[in-house]
Amino acid sequence: MSDSYLGIGDFSRFAMLSVRMLRHYDERGLLVPAYVDPHNGYRFYAPAQLRTAGRIRALRDAGCGIPQIAELLPLFDDADALRQALADHGRRLGAAAQAIAEQQSLLDTITTHLEEPSMSITVETRDVPARRILSHRSTVASYAAEAELWAGFENLMKTGAIDPAQLDAGAGATFFDEEFRGTDIDMAIWVEYRGDTAPDGWEITTMPAQKVAWATMYGQYEGDAEGRRGMEGVCEAIGTWVADHGYTVTGPMYNVYIISPGDDANPDSWVTEVSYPIG
Repeated sequence: MSDSYLGIGDFSRFAMLSVRMLRHYDERGLLVPAYVDPHNGYRFYAPAQLRTAGRIRALRDAGCGIPQIAELLPLFDDADALRQALADHGRRLGAAAQAIAEQQSLLDTITTHLEEPSMSITVETRDVPARRILSHRSTVASYAAEAELWAGFENLMKTGAIDPAQLDAGAGATFFDEEFRGTDIDMAIWVEYRGDTAPDGWEITTMPAQKVAWATMYGQYEGDAEGRRGMEGVCEAIGTWVADHGYTVTGPMYNVYIISPGDDANPDSWVTEVSYPIG
């Protein structure tokens, strides 16, 4: 063994990594001692490994886990590849930071409304006549992506592919998944339609006459944990009403947009009728 080797204690001080972590990195194959005494198991490190230890420490502090650090360490010999990999990691950190900010915002909302009474949501039934509609069905990444479908609809009207004079007042969205899905949502946007032609990707069809349980949602779609507002509160109210009155859901849930984000940018002005077919 070379006299220039460092024992694990000294190496720990110079590398600014605890002995416990050095042992952990050894077990994971991330920073293996240059020499292990076969008699007593003492670990010794080469001075050049201090550079590797510094890189591990920096990547760890930048939010990289051990598997990712193992992938990144060899890239220090390829600056362009390392730069790209770090940029990818930075984008993931940004997405994580956004998710944390949204969670913090929800916590603030819950705290703000702790003393508020639950909103009274009126659930009613009605027999809805058949609707002749122009619809576009697609699988979207999230509920927020519905806005992109409506942007495509607006573009078709601007280009003349859809004649606004052939539209009736009703517009909405139907959600076909049999269970709640947070991603890859099977949905269709639709408008009541008198025309005889449909653009590519759209179809003219009929929503059947049906009995529905429905309630009106006022304002933005996001609610709080107590169901006092938003889509969560309305769906909870309808679900409770359906169970209490002995009904079952017989078809996909749909929204009818009375005042939509396309009509008014102020979320406080939005009005949405939420309907579940029942039998």
